[in-house]
Amino acid sequence: MTKENILELQNVTKTFGDLVAVDRVNFTLQAGEIHAILGENGAGKSTLMNLIYGLYQPSAGRIYVTDREGGRRRLRAKSPRDAIGNGIGMVHQHFMLIENLTVAENIALSLGTLKSDDGPDEAGGPFKRWFRRFRFEKETAIGLTETLSKQFGLTVDPTARVRTLSVGLKQRVEILKALSVDARILILDEPTAVLSPQEVEGFFRILRNLQADGRAIIFISHKMKEVLSISDRITVLRRGKKVYLGPTGELTARELAREMIGSDVSEVERSGDAPLENETSDNVLQLENLTVLGSRNEIAVSEVSMETRRGEIVGIAGVDGNGQRELAEAIMGLRHHASGKISILGAHPKETKAVRQRGVGYIPEDRQTTGIIASFSVTENLLLNVTHLERTARWNILNETRKQERAEQLIADYDIRPPVADTPAAALSGGNQQKVVLAREISLHPDLLIAVNPTRGLDVNAARYVHENLLAQRDREKSVLLISTELDEVLRLSDRLFVMSSGQLIEATAQRNDIAAIGLLMTGETDTHLH
Repeated sequence: MTKENILELQNVTKTFGDLVAVDRVNFTLQAGEIHAILGENGAGKSTLMNLIYGLYQPSAGRIYVTDREGGRRRLRAKSPRDAIGNGIGMVHQHFMLIENLTVAENIALSLGTLKSDDGPDEAGGPFKRWFRRFRFEKETAIGLTETLSKQFGLTVDPTARVRTLSVGLKQRVEILKALSVDARILILDEPTAVLSPQEVEGFFRILRNLQADGRAIIFISHKMKEVLSISDRITVLRRGKKVYLGPTGELTARELAREMIGSDVSEVERSGDAPLENETSDNVLQLENLTVLGSRNEIAVSEVSMETRRGEIVGIAGVDGNGQRELAEAIMGLRHHASGKISILGAHPKETKAVRQRGVGYIPEDRQTTGIIASFSVTENLLLNVTHLERTARWNILNETRKQERAEQLIADYDIRPPVADTPAAALSGGNQQKVVLAREISLHPDLLIAVNPTRGLDVNAARYVHENLLAQRDREKSVLLISTELDEVLRLSDRLFVMSSGQLIEATAQRNDIAAIGLLMTGETDTHLH
């Protein structure tokens, strides 16, 4: 029996000047299906979703939507408000939250902008009707957020200001915001990027419940296992064109990757043994009883002790929001630590500049906000490091010739596309923005490289490139601290493995082949045999 098409795109094209981002794409979404969309960074996935959600308007082609009564009409969404009024909700990979407002205020704002002429009364459901009766009230907004959190199993503090939240918790807010409008069509852009295996299972149960309720879900992810597990159909985009559409299971993960890239892609794994535990002379980073406070003066990192050595990758797995960001920032001198010691090659640098000069590279968790300055050129972003600046200066004045030569060399070495030095970083795909960060940090061959979620939101090819560079650091007898919510990534690359939960660090190298045990550690549930 053929299902009803709830959304249909006919020959949709979107151009930005001479760039064709989406090229005559036909796409249908059926009621009650989970439809996955795969593609490399820059393949057109996000642009296509932004066309559906009203952030962009098509240069050519048409979009049709079917309402709850079965009526089919052309969708002319000039803004997300129009899309929401037509029963479409979206969770963006790069969040659309107001940082200075609380969680509850962000959710209330998305509902409060809806008016009775925005579309069918059901678009927003009981929560929309609730907010029509009064102006914003703090306690009501908190109550609504708590109700949504409980209903969908996505716990978050409704009174917390968004700017204080980790990337993972911000993603939860985005999901709750989209669910609050009772969308019939839900677009999810990398929704599981920061969830533990058990949390992914729980989130998939929520999606299946929504599916059983007749809602349609567009699921964008780079995690092949998840796509094959949750979706009904798969569409693959490559360079703006649709190159594959078929039922889930028709192609294997490797075959889907080939459709995405246009060629075969092999996985990268570490080889060789890590240094022996008694080789203390090669310690690069040493933490002793480190305690770090969070943004609201709570204990984010609790008496953590560990070390990293030359020629190894030490991995820290964990659900986002358990102290990983605060740990990395404390090591980098970006956050004061309340007690304990941080030693880098025997010294105790306090400020970020001193840490950098000690030979430390840093790949932050969010390239959009702390990795690059989007309005700066590629050249300027490549030199946003005190060591690079010192090497391109004469008598404390930047030498333009050296600056340009250095940038062009890094662009070539790290295959940054397009290879145009004065291109604004904002114009690059996510994968190429990450290459800019990698080039800036790794090209100096730091003795210690701290990489936090280095492949978040990257496609299989870009992720492989990042992994190759991390392993190259290891092979150069450098030390790498890999902090990631991608458990597969940590297991594949790490010589020694830790799990971080509620600010505490637990060594789990012996459990690296027991995913269930590691998942329990990540969610704070431990057994005595794990210690």
